[in-house]
Amino acid sequence: MNFTQRTILELFVVPKKQFNIPVYQRAYSWEESEWKKFIEDIEEQVNSENDYYYGNLLLETIKIGKEYDIIDGQQRITTITIFIRALLDVLKTRQDTNIEIEDKEKIYFKNAGTIKLRPVDYDRACYNSIIVDGNSRYETDTDSQKRMLKAKEYFYNYLTSKKDTDIVENFLEVVEDAQVNCIELKGKKEAALMFELENNRGKDLTNLEKLKSYFMYQMHVSSKEDETDLNIENISDIFKKIYSIVNKLSINEDSLLIYHCNAYINGYDYRNIDDIKEKLKIADNKVEFIRDFTKELHISFANIEKLENSKNKYLKQMKKLKIPAFIYPFLVKGMRYLDENSIDMDNLYDVMEKIIFRQKLINSRADIKSRLNNILKSFKGDVEWLRLEIDKILNDAWYWSDDKVEDILKSYMCGNDVLKYILYNYENFIQSKGYLVGDIEVKDDEIEHISPQTPRIKSGYEVNDNGKYSEKFEGEYLNCLGNLVVISKSHNCSIGNCNFDKKLKSYMKNPILNQQAEIKAFISGDLENPIWDSEAIQRRHDKILKFALDRWSFKNLSI
Repeated sequence: MNFTQRTILELFVVPKKQFNIPVYQRAYSWEESEWKKFIEDIEEQVNSENDYYYGNLLLETIKIGKEYDIIDGQQRITTITIFIRALLDVLKTRQDTNIEIEDKEKIYFKNAGTIKLRPVDYDRACYNSIIVDGNSRYETDTDSQKRMLKAKEYFYNYLTSKKDTDIVENFLEVVEDAQVNCIELKGKKEAALMFELENNRGKDLTNLEKLKSYFMYQMHVSSKEDETDLNIENISDIFKKIYSIVNKLSINEDSLLIYHCNAYINGYDYRNIDDIKEKLKIADNKVEFIRDFTKELHISFANIEKLENSKNKYLKQMKKLKIPAFIYPFLVKGMRYLDENSIDMDNLYDVMEKIIFRQKLINSRADIKSRLNNILKSFKGDVEWLRLEIDKILNDAWYWSDDKVEDILKSYMCGNDVLKYILYNYENFIQSKGYLVGDIEVKDDEIEHISPQTPRIKSGYEVNDNGKYSEKFEGEYLNCLGNLVVISKSHNCSIGNCNFDKKLKSYMKNPILNQQAEIKAFISGDLENPIWDSEAIQRRHDKILKFALDRWSFKNLSI
């Protein structure tokens, strides 16, 4: 272990010296709040007589004097190089600068083929383009790449606002003279130990990073001496695979860590990584526990990546409802035990979709997670068992029972979160007499009251001589399923608040949605003198209700 204090300039000035950010480290994550603080520190330092201290830098020595992996401090070092690139780009536009820009570019970016800083693998092409080569545009495809590009623009705009070139040059001097404590470590053992003990300034570590450093430190503590480096390297390699996945996911890495621990540690009672530490403390073999946990965690991340990229039509249905957090642990387990292309997996999606539907339909403050917790803990891939257990446990609770579902479907449905979802599924049903024929959608869709909210006298609706609905009609029929239909905004605007006979003709001409065309089957009177009254609404309501109760029942699997 070697401790030295260097300036930023001294750190980079060696021609063939290179810094790598291993892929198991976090990609670039600083945002505007950190960039602003960075600028404020530099501005304060311009008028200060003291040295600017820029924190600690943990390095693992790969080749002495030539190549180092940055174990901690990568966010600050990356930001320094982005700032210097923006600063040099600004100075290129100034005629009165005394800075030799090409010399500075060789020091901080690339010298004789050696790129000085190499970010995580999947961000290197972007970094090389916008920072090393100084290009202003790049087609970004990860959040970290977008942050690098935005950071450069942020610094460039800030520096451009400084019309006095001497001020910009002073900023460069402050950065180059900034002091860094370099801790050069030999091998994975020292790196794991120091990373766990270090507490650096900057953006807080994610829980996934804290877990990684804790595991690597525990490998140092718990391994046999001759196995320590190999064990730490093994954990490092698995986290390298995990982090290569993290940047491709829309789900936050810490959220996915929670879902994994919900699935395998304490169910929904899991709190934070302290729960994992407690499990480790009582493990018979700590090295084996860490190794197994990390492998399983990688499997969970890889499986969620598969889920995010899956084109499965049943999973797609779930996504339309927006999958809530408490569902993911079931999916994590399902992907662990089931073939992703199997009927069993389709049935798991079906069961989960029914849970989501029920939760969003009822929209109760009652806690559905606690009802499912023991089922989650016991689930090991048997979907039929899962269906039966969920059916039983939810029907034992009035809040989530079949009776509650039916009560809500029979009542005021206008404005319910799943109303459009119900009607589109119903559309699939009447077009195919089955489920999921395809994605039937109407551009700029709206929910239309067939019997309008403000009717007119003698218009084909159930109104009195003053053009008003009865209290019973308004309470039981106006906003129920039978009186609601999906319609395009343009169609809705074209018919306005017209008589029912005109509205019915427009429905029958609709080439897309059968739920509009079939309204003629429910009318009172005939096509010459159609009436849309409570009896007609009830007939349509009963059909949609029967469909919905069957479609979202746990009594059987849909697939």
